[in-house]
Amino acid sequence: MEMERKEKILIIIPAYNEAENIVRVVKHMMEQAPQYDYLVVNDGSTDETLRLCRRENFHYLDLTINMGIGGAVQAGYIYARKHDYDIAVQMDGDGQHDIAFLDKMIAPILDHEADVVIGSRFLEKEGFQSEAAMLELTRELVAREYPLEELV
Repeated sequence: MEMERKEKILIIIPAYNEAENIVRVVKHMMEQAPQYDYLVVNDGSTDETLRLCRRENFHYLDLTINMGIGGAVQAGYIYARKHDYDIAVQMDGDGQHDIAFLDKMIAPILDHEADVVIGSRFLEKEGFQSEAAMLELTRELVAREYPLEELV
């Protein structure tokens, strides 16, 4: 479902050494959400990320040194502000964030119900789960099988 929009919305895609993913991620985003502008922030990548952005004629910002995820995202927000965007959204350059949820995520902002929305792919416990979540599950299972008092 495509939202009719009046606000300028920018999707910020920080990318550090994402040559294996960036073309697929950006093209998928362009197919699924063409109503939004995007900006790839190449965070000083040492692989082919920048060359691929140039070859594909993607909209990109090139940081000549690696600033880390925080610096790359901040550069994207500065770009959004300087170019008069009303809403800026961060989306991973490796494809872990599903563009299908973007309209749902920004709806509370568009409806003036929220100033900030933070999404999580872990709330439903579907799809990719982090190592930390798996470690916690392992601890829980081990604790059930081997209570601490039996290990001491």
